[in-house]
Amino acid sequence: MGVGWAVFRNYSGHAKEILGDVTDYPRFFLMPPSAMVDCDEHGNNVVTLLEPKEHIDHEVEMVIRLGENLEPIQMCVGIDTTNRTRQTMAKLEGWPWLEGKGFRGSGVLGTWTDWDSGAKEIGLSLNGETKQMASTEMMVHSLDSIMKNLTRWYDLEPGDFVWTGTPKGVGPMNEGDLVEAWMKDSEGNIVSHLRAFCK
Repeated sequence: MGVGWAVFRNYSGHAKEILGDVTDYPRFFLMPPSAMVDCDEHGNNVVTLLEPKEHIDHEVEMVIRLGENLEPIQMCVGIDTTNRTRQTMAKLEGWPWLEGKGFRGSGVLGTWTDWDSGAKEIGLSLNGETKQMASTEMMVHSLDSIMKNLTRWYDLEPGDFVWTGTPKGVGPMNEGDLVEAWMKDSEGNIVSHLRAFCK
């Protein structure tokens, strides 16, 4: 399992809802390999809250996997789960975000499909109610810009993941909740999906 390079505030709607600004170029936080959890062949997975009494948000994203030449080869829908309690404390104290963004099981992956550069719809429902939905065309920083800045600053490895940011509509999850996420191509076909219970 590779490292996750995660873009933050890459949809203006999400930046506004967390009272943040979009950045002039893509900036990243790291997700360790232990954060990422693959689904089974049917898209079933688990959202591990780890500290279920704390405020933990869902954040649906398009996730890219890099190949041998460090170009995108696969994509899937993913849920970047954020412990907002820990992240907020870290921001106030000037501490690293790792407890809030890179804890074990925080990167929940859906089914993989071959990469193509066309626009995608990503969406997420919680207990059957749609909470997030957006086109990847709404990203502030394109994938080309993301990759240009990643390769300028960092040494990437084949198998690394690029998490491309979440649209507005993030919200808390609780034990027993059913979270479903999907990614559709420009013709409305579901090309990646996942179904997970929170525990």
